[in-house]
Amino acid sequence: MSLRLPPLQALQAFEAAARHQSYTRAAEELALTHGAISYQISALEDRVGTKLFRRERNRMLMTDAGRLLLANVRQGLMLLERAFDTRVPTERRVSLTLSTLPSLARCWLVPRLLDFQCAHPDIDLLVDPSGALVDLEHDGVDIAIRYGGGGWSGVQQQLLMDEELFPVCSPRYRGGHLPQTPADLADCHLMHNPWQPWEPWFHAAGLSLRETARGVSYTDSALLLDAAAAGQGIVLARRALAWRDLAEGRLVRLFEVSIPDTSRYYLLWRHDHPRLADVLRLRDWLLAQATAADPPLASVSLFLPGAPAT
Repeated sequence: MSLRLPPLQALQAFEAAARHQSYTRAAEELALTHGAISYQISALEDRVGTKLFRRERNRMLMTDAGRLLLANVRQGLMLLERAFDTRVPTERRVSLTLSTLPSLARCWLVPRLLDFQCAHPDIDLLVDPSGALVDLEHDGVDIAIRYGGGGWSGVQQQLLMDEELFPVCSPRYRGGHLPQTPADLADCHLMHNPWQPWEPWFHAAGLSLRETARGVSYTDSALLLDAAAAGQGIVLARRALAWRDLAEGRLVRLFEVSIPDTSRYYLLWRHDHPRLADVLRLRDWLLAQATAADPPLASVSLFLPGAPAT
């Protein structure tokens, strides 16, 4: 069998550069020169026929093609590592179940789980997307993320992150003829989540509009964003759920007016959990992800009055 694989050193250089977002730090880790890292990655780019990185200030950021290749390269390197690991397995493995809202799982958690796998390879994580309240003692759930006002009884809880709300739509909505001012929303199709009314945002924007529930409404915020990305109308979006669609251009933010959400995301767990140390490892990772910088909204697709729609 003949395999046409790139050199292992090139794959290691690519993975290290992606992880550090720096050729220099990748070179230090692999005991190579900066030029050697650059050469290996250039060879990979020639092999796949597209750029894998783009320079932004002092960082090397991956392109879409780079992100796709990285996921496959990491899996391949992990398989190779396991194949040549001849040590007697003594690793203690842990299984944890995380219950979270389907919208948060899809839009916020899933894009971050590769980082969790790399940081905690000994934890097998089951993600249970559900909006139902769970009994942390009897339902087999080890830790939960819930959206609300806090104050749940009988459990430990910690604020995961706040939310803010602002209007978004597809850049192709109405053929790219997007509203120029908040008042223009009176002539637009506004879509609804019955649990997330528009009227507080109208008040913050100085509008006297009244909300109507005509047309299709969605109780799932991720489906609401999908409908907006399909060009069906304008929605009032949560920042934590919309950031990736904004960063990748499927949605654009309209106007600078935002309002704080009255509900927030909380982590819930049992203080007497039999594997409390492992639950706290997952809790700490989630907290770190919540405080890590998402693409800042000012640098992604923010549509301002007078600016051309893209």
